[in-house]
Amino acid sequence: MRVALRSVAEPSGDFRLEETCGYEKCMQCGRCTASCPTAFIYEDYRPRDVMRMLQIGDREALMRVIWRCGQCYSCAARCPRNNSVGAGILALRESALAAGLAPEGIMAVAAMIRKNLYGHGETFLPATFDFLEEFGPQTAQRCRDNASRRVRLGFDRDDARARPIPADSMKEIRALIDMTWPGGEADA
Repeated sequence: MRVALRSVAEPSGDFRLEETCGYEKCMQCGRCTASCPTAFIYEDYRPRDVMRMLQIGDREALMRVIWRCGQCYSCAARCPRNNSVGAGILALRESALAAGLAPEGIMAVAAMIRKNLYGHGETFLPATFDFLEEFGPQTAQRCRDNASRRVRLGFDRDDARARPIPADSMKEIRALIDMTWPGGEADA
């Protein structure tokens, strides 16, 4: 079956979406979907469908499923045209986060990461890593007591380092957050 596009999608300005993703040259062969571990788990997620939605310019329809991708890039490894659905999804995720369109749980994790980076220079602190259940019951059970294990090993309970980050490095980290993250320090 041949499908003709009525209109061409508007360019987004993001290099990953416009160049690396390669949605405009996708021939819908399905190799990306066949190799995608997420497509086996979620019935509503198929990388081939993501590429088709990008081709027709329906990015709104993708907002629900882009959070399912595990960023393994199996799609890119298998594509005969060297496309990368994962690169396109990463660009869509970042634009959704910047616009505040991400699901509430994703926004909460992003806010936690921003706060931890700004305050401590780390993405996850043991005390704030309170979503272990998301990784399944075995992982949650195994990692539940990590904070006290860290103390027994000689680490600070809430810091992943044996040595603190130097003040000048923290200043650089905060400057990068202020330049690149919507809201910068105000949201931290």
